[in-house]
Amino acid sequence: MRKTAKYLFWGTVLFTLFAIAGCNLPGFEAEGSTGAPGTGGTGDQPTGPTNTDGAETILIPGATFWMGSDAVDAQADADEFPRHQVTLGSFYIYTHEVTNAMYAECVAAGACADVQVLDSGPTSHYADPAFADHPVVGVDYVMARGYCRWANGRLPTEAEWELASRGAESLRYPWGSEDPTCDRTNMFGCLVPPDTAAVGSHANGNSPEGVWDMSGNVWEWVHDWYDDDYYVLSPLNNPLGPYVGEVKVVRGGGLYSEPVQMRTAARLGANPYRSYDDVGFRCVALQETFPEEYLDAEERHEHVPPSPLDGGGEHVEEPGGDPPWWVGGASGTFTCPDLAGRIHFSVEAESSVDPTTWSVSVGGVPFDCVYDPVLGMLNCSGFPPPGFDGFGDSAPYTLCWEHALASGCVDLIGHKPVDCGEVMLPLGVTTILDCPVDGLFTVTFIADPAINWDTARISGIDIPCVVVSGTELRCTAPDLRDGIHYDFYLHGFVSGSGEEVMFGAMIPVRDDCPVEPLLSHYSSYCFEGLHPVVRIDYPPGSTGLESASVGGVPLACIGMAPGVQICGDLPGAPGTDVEVEACFTDFGCETAIVPVPDCADEDPDIGFAIDSYCHPPDAAAASIHIWPFTDPIVSGDAGGVPITCSDWGGGWYVCPGVPGAPGDITEITFCLAGGDCYDGAVAVADCPGEVPPGAGDSWRIAAIGCHDETRIYFIVDTGLDWLVPGAAYTYSATDEVGSYTCDVHPTIPGRLYCAGLRPAAPGTLQLCLHPDGGVLTCNYYADFPAWVAGVPPCGTEVPPEVPPEEPPEEPPVPTCPDFLDQGTCLTNGCIWTKGPPDWMEHCYTPPGP
Repeated sequence: MRKTAKYLFWGTVLFTLFAIAGCNLPGFEAEGSTGAPGTGGTGDQPTGPTNTDGAETILIPGATFWMGSDAVDAQADADEFPRHQVTLGSFYIYTHEVTNAMYAECVAAGACADVQVLDSGPTSHYADPAFADHPVVGVDYVMARGYCRWANGRLPTEAEWELASRGAESLRYPWGSEDPTCDRTNMFGCLVPPDTAAVGSHANGNSPEGVWDMSGNVWEWVHDWYDDDYYVLSPLNNPLGPYVGEVKVVRGGGLYSEPVQMRTAARLGANPYRSYDDVGFRCVALQETFPEEYLDAEERHEHVPPSPLDGGGEHVEEPGGDPPWWVGGASGTFTCPDLAGRIHFSVEAESSVDPTTWSVSVGGVPFDCVYDPVLGMLNCSGFPPPGFDGFGDSAPYTLCWEHALASGCVDLIGHKPVDCGEVMLPLGVTTILDCPVDGLFTVTFIADPAINWDTARISGIDIPCVVVSGTELRCTAPDLRDGIHYDFYLHGFVSGSGEEVMFGAMIPVRDDCPVEPLLSHYSSYCFEGLHPVVRIDYPPGSTGLESASVGGVPLACIGMAPGVQICGDLPGAPGTDVEVEACFTDFGCETAIVPVPDCADEDPDIGFAIDSYCHPPDAAAASIHIWPFTDPIVSGDAGGVPITCSDWGGGWYVCPGVPGAPGDITEITFCLAGGDCYDGAVAVADCPGEVPPGAGDSWRIAAIGCHDETRIYFIVDTGLDWLVPGAAYTYSATDEVGSYTCDVHPTIPGRLYCAGLRPAAPGTLQLCLHPDGGVLTCNYYADFPAWVAGVPPCGTEVPPEVPPEEPPEEPPVPTCPDFLDQGTCLTNGCIWTKGPPDWMEHCYTPPGP
């Protein structure tokens, strides 16, 4: 055995240990502990935005959409494969990126670390009032997360960001399929020299829900850890990304990006502790509720010197190799004064180059610091500066570094004790480690004065202990090392006085112990009910999983916790054994035999909808939508009569031959390839055999105008007495480019009020109404493009002239893709598909015979 050096700290920040005499430190609870964002499926409606910074938000309705890119997409990178379905609940997202002015308010409130202003690039005008409404850059992931927490929100997950960008229609770009241009986005070449544009400068680039700047201007930090294999094993519902990782995802492209990065599926991994000249962020107006197992980025920052060429910062796509860096911890924790009246605190301080000289000042007063190169910590002490008691629960301090290559300072926030008694009593604790044996080791704590310990933990896990004497405690701990250290925490009370004691220490791992064999464990199961995977457990900190394969074929692996990876999909038939080869850092490779689980027995939360349908036009059929649609329908039955279901794509099947008279209720049963069967009752469709005209001509556009620079409205008088609040009906309103939301006037029967994004080049307006149990009727307005063009900029005097009351000219005959509601689609002999459970609706020309 050998005695180790004594390191005493609270949380992840080192400080000299004291018994607490009437001194209560603030709690260090996780911001979110359980649950997941948007849980509850697409019907989960948030009560309202939670943010407190006054930022405008937009509700993104829950939906099922396609995430990622098709393998045949020549512009897509491998980390965008495979294209997969994801279902999210509703959420509110910021309409715009967080601006310089917004972030400066958080800094002024003492809740955010300040931006490092450089001589050139976008950060150079961070404090310039002329750039107040430009997106803030020069913020790393930790700073972005800190702002969203301060605003009572959080960063969006990668899936949330992509849904807000591409919509339920899974668009290639936020605005559609047209190639990027400088009137839609700010990318490389749009501004010379490249610079940020004010948020809200590119209305033509808005997403389907009206979110601005989701493409270009600045990349945006999102919540997820980055893993290029994650899509292979991504959950179907509300994915959170890997639970552990090294780099975070950024999305959207920026001012230095080429057009290919403007795609809604483009993704990139970036160091969460570095700030970049072209990365900003926006928040989701929902509080953090992530699982306890989720391991987020630490509270630390890496500071990289400016470019020697132009004095600007790094670009996230071209970080320029591995420049020297300096790390300053995001927060220190001040103690109460000791017997001499000095306060103590410690802060992380590391550099990739030596020698570096560090210094710390609190409130402008220099503190005495000793650097610990083993832990990379500065242990500092000094007398409280003037006004220290007036800083509330926190106090600012400045960390500076000097090196031949660069020097700099960063302003940080330290936590203060909530309540201090008369003095802090000095205390000493010595630790003694044994060498690990079979993954366990003994640690002895010797305290002076004696302490009655009631809690002992390593890496947050309780460990069993035996009291050897009044001053000695001996514990047995698993070999859970954090790099080259063990992370201990003890709690107790000083014998006799009853003073509370909290002890934290990063104890270096002994370097004279024999190398233990890697204690890894392998087990197979069905991840998310769909993916046959192997779970690989190994000691965290001592090694890392480099790869896993079966028969030489690599498996995709994602981190679920420190020392826990899942890898899949396992090849082979269910029940067969496969040999998994796993290779570890510094430990080489090993093999293990695991059985392939039968994931067909798992219920992956299949959802489905069965509707009556006509196909061909004169024959009753059943329309079946299933999600997820990884397992095909192989057989069907209608009231005991076998029916054949044709796959029309997107999880939609049409099954002709439903027997019975129109209106009769019949039971439809369908079975999937995996053997599961489902059923539901529908009314037999009344199929006329020919498409009724269904085109009315008596509905008058009474007015048309604008709400603001991006949204228009129009009022329709239909003369339909049944069209009143509470009426049961469906509708569609589309101009061949976009759709509009309509609502019944609260007091005038038959009047509809419709609104939507102002189209750049609309076509004929088609408005259809279908009362429950009634006849579908549509009106067409070929002059709609001219009416829209006549709408003046919002804020001018009056709307354009009201269109004439006489029927409009006969519009061109619409084709199947022109119909946006199910009734119109079906009565015109087209086929209909909709995505679950919020139903992405599309009308298509039926396939040939």
